[in-house]
Amino acid sequence: MKSLAFHPVYFFRQPSFLFIWGVYSGTFIVANSIEATCERSNQSSFYPKFFGSSVANITLSILKDKAFAKMFADPSKPTPKPMVITSYACFASRDSMSIMASFSLPGLIAAHMRNKFEMSKGTSDTIAQLMTPVTMQIFNTPLHLLGLDLYNRKDVQMSTRRQFIVREYFKTMLARMARIFPAYGIGGVLNKNIRKKGVHLLEIECH
Repeated sequence: MKSLAFHPVYFFRQPSFLFIWGVYSGTFIVANSIEATCERSNQSSFYPKFFGSSVANITLSILKDKAFAKMFADPSKPTPKPMVITSYACFASRDSMSIMASFSLPGLIAAHMRNKFEMSKGTSDTIAQLMTPVTMQIFNTPLHLLGLDLYNRKDVQMSTRRQFIVREYFKTMLARMARIFPAYGIGGVLNKNIRKKGVHLLEIECH
């Protein structure tokens, strides 16, 4: 935060920032492109957007994590062991749940809120987009912790893993919520508004 406040140019030029920016911007670009394509063909974007943005997010996250492993590795320590397939499965499931809650579910939840509570479309869309990605962290944090534990401890009984998940759950969930809220909560609201204005400007140009 100090670097961002006093040396913003340096902060935004750092590879660590650029990799994370690439993950989120790439995911939004894929999701927006799929939604635009589905709108033009009058098809539901729920499943295409979920699968497409999940593949984009998981692929970009893996590339980012590999780069971070090299950038922040301690040269005095042995090379980190490769990721096990079970950990990959947990992380992929975790990220897919976050993507569904960020791009596909908010529209359904907003529609339900309008029907049940008689909210305006703008209000229901904003509340759903802010709350759904954050709420999903309640459910996918155990997958995150399980994936970490499977990587760090190979031969451990499930009861021991369960104790680890219970012990670390609350603080990890809060940390994940704090990370997801600006990225897909606030970011999702801004993305929706910018996209809406962009589509409106294109319609004006076409007419």
